Amino acid sequence: MRTHVPIVDPPPPGVTGTTVHTDDDESRPRGLGAGLCITILAIGMAVAFGAGTDSDVETPVHIVAQQAQTAEAGAPPTTPSGRPVAVAFGVSFPDLARRLGWRPVGRRDDVVDGRQVSTVVYGREGRRLAYSVVDGPPLPAPPGARTVPGGGPGAIPFESAGRTAVMTTRDGRSVLVSGAGVPRVALIRAARTR
Repeated sequence: MRTHVPIVDPPPPGVTGTTVHTDDDESRPRGLGAGLCITILAIGMAVAFGAGTDSDVETPVHIVAQQAQTAEAGAPPTTPSGRPVAVAFGVSFPDLARRLGWRPVGRRDDVVDGRQVSTVVYGREGRRLAYSVVDGPPLPAPPGARTVPGGGPGAIPFESAGRTAVMTTRDGRSVLVSGAGVPRVALIRAARTR
């Protein structure tokens, strides 16, 4: 049986008291608790602030594929000017009728890669344009996509699932607009309309 004998360090000049060490102090790893706390804190912050993951990079592509699906419900009610009376995650859907000629014709709600997505489908001359608002922090751009400068918020065009798509940010949320056979410039204008 081993006995523990305390080792007493003399205090430095001008300091009263002593520091006591035991044999157990020397065998205990130091800093393990602090390192564990820092790791847990970093993970918590990443979750709280939506740190990007590999799946986040593919989420815009998955949302565009979902936008190609049929609307599940009728068009939301509109104001006399044609603005949908619809808000998703604090973002109002825009009036695309007055300036661009697109009128609401349907809507759908989905969960894509763990994020809620609310979509209003607009129609014009037999074509469809889907405008989606995504809950949570802004999504990263798909690989290879570049921001188009211009008036209004940055627009990031890309192609996916046979559709042209544009991603932008409004009021801290990602917005994705896409359509098949719809010119990119029309999608950029729709994405920038409030």
